[in-house]
Amino acid sequence: MHHECIIIADAPAALVELCGISVIERLLRTLQRCQLTRAIILTSTPKILEKHLSIPSPFRTGLSVNLRGRPAGPVTLKQIVDVWPNGVSELLVLPGDAIFDNRLPRLVDGQNSSVALVDSGVSQLLQPLVASAPSTNWGKLCGPALIQRDWAVGQDLTLMEGLGKGLDEKTIAPLDIAAQDSYSTTMRRELPAYWFPAPSITHKQRAERVILDSAQKGTLDFPALIHGPIETFIVARLCKTSITPNQLTILGNIAAWTATILFATGQLVWGTALALIVGVLDGLDGKQARVKVESSKAGKLEHWFDTLFEISWWTALAYHLQRTGQLAGAYNYLLLLLFAEALDLIAKGSILFRYGRLIDELGPFDRFIRLIGGRRNIYVWILAVGVLLGNPAKAFVVIAWWESITAAIHLPRAAWALWVKRYQFPGKETFKSGSGD
Repeated sequence: MHHECIIIADAPAALVELCGISVIERLLRTLQRCQLTRAIILTSTPKILEKHLSIPSPFRTGLSVNLRGRPAGPVTLKQIVDVWPNGVSELLVLPGDAIFDNRLPRLVDGQNSSVALVDSGVSQLLQPLVASAPSTNWGKLCGPALIQRDWAVGQDLTLMEGLGKGLDEKTIAPLDIAAQDSYSTTMRRELPAYWFPAPSITHKQRAERVILDSAQKGTLDFPALIHGPIETFIVARLCKTSITPNQLTILGNIAAWTATILFATGQLVWGTALALIVGVLDGLDGKQARVKVESSKAGKLEHWFDTLFEISWWTALAYHLQRTGQLAGAYNYLLLLLFAEALDLIAKGSILFRYGRLIDELGPFDRFIRLIGGRRNIYVWILAVGVLLGNPAKAFVVIAWWESITAAIHLPRAAWALWVKRYQFPGKETFKSGSGD
């Protein structure tokens, strides 16, 4: 169940553009991802916002928006009560001139009593961005709140004054961001939820840095550590264009399948160079989607496309090496590679099902294996060394055995984790709860 929602948004703050989209557009996309379907925007600048939101956006089509005007000045509880939906006792209230990690609206919406979101542990990076936010005994008042109609009726206060008074009188409970689990299962790392009001020009670069940094996944292999900063540099510029994540996925797949053709026809230098480029291209679509809140159902198919072109690379290499006589048992090594990957997938899948996270996150040893273990990026780097040294056949053999060793490590590791932990966690469990898209 999701609550009805009112957004307090006024120009020009709500129209400040960060990473290619306005603050209000970002919030609406975020609310759709939180599975809210309706929102009232209470604004003192209805014509300006109506014009801005009239531009079609495929990433918020599932959210019905109703603009309601109000007098200029700080929003009051009376103004909120005047547009309160009929038959609704609780209401999710959000500032539309602020940026929120998608976990925060979901967190407040998931409560079943009156709460106001506060932050008692603002990070050093965020401090200049949230300096203007009201302070309370529980930390900075972030803005999002779940309030009762009975509480709001008859109060002659602004919204922020009312929330502050409610916190002091304990009629509203503080919901502290700092007390929440900061681990993001989707991003595979500790990622404290971020929030901040629409920044001034002085702090705009810092605000965009927060958004871009939050789009980087953790627990990476060694090549991905190199790719990450390159991807972020590119996305910081791509996000300000109209290029969509799906278009980037298509571009990456065109490059990947072109590499397959180059491998099959013996153009190994060009094929390997293109495969190295694909390593960077492959990360752009996901980052673009997270930075601009543009995820889609089609985007979820990307991993299947990745698997297909990856298999095509090794098949094309085996074909070329067998055909040219450079590696007589090329197909045998191909089968060894694919069989080892299948076993590795079983080990990884069992841990993901049991714990809700990757096997690479079980501990420091597992993170080290992720750093150097068998994966596409590692294979391409091994192949690049082999091509550079003039011995791609030897590189292909190393790739097959590298994955076999990785699977031989992961299988007993997964078996141990499933056997030992079953007595501590009788059901499906995660080491720590958390979410992030």
